[in-house]
Amino acid sequence: MIAGDIGVSPASGTALTGFSFTKDSSNTFATSTQVTGRLLAADFTSPTPSQLRIAVLDMQAAFNDGHNRLFPDSLNLLAGIHIRIVFRYEPY
Repeated sequence: MIAGDIGVSPASGTALTGFSFTKDSSNTFATSTQVTGRLLAADFTSPTPSQLRIAVLDMQAAFNDGHNRLFPDSLNLLAGIHIRIVFRYEPY
C-alpha cells in the first residue's frame, strides 16, 4: 500500500506498472486500491503534465541542494524511513 500520490514523468501512464488503476472522468489523475492518493502521468490531461514538470524540477533542486552541502548536519536520517515530522535546527 502506498500512502500519498505517485507520479511518473516524462513517462506515460503505461509506466505505472503493478497497479490496477482507473482514470478519473477528468482524465487528470487515476485511482487505485493499492494507493491512498492519486496516480499521475505525463500523458494525463492538463494541468497534470505541467504539475509533474514542476515536481521534477523541485526534485532536482532538492537533490542538488543535498549533494552540494559540504558539511551536512545529518547522514541517513531515520535510515530512509519516511514519516511526517518537522525538524528544527537547535545549535548546541
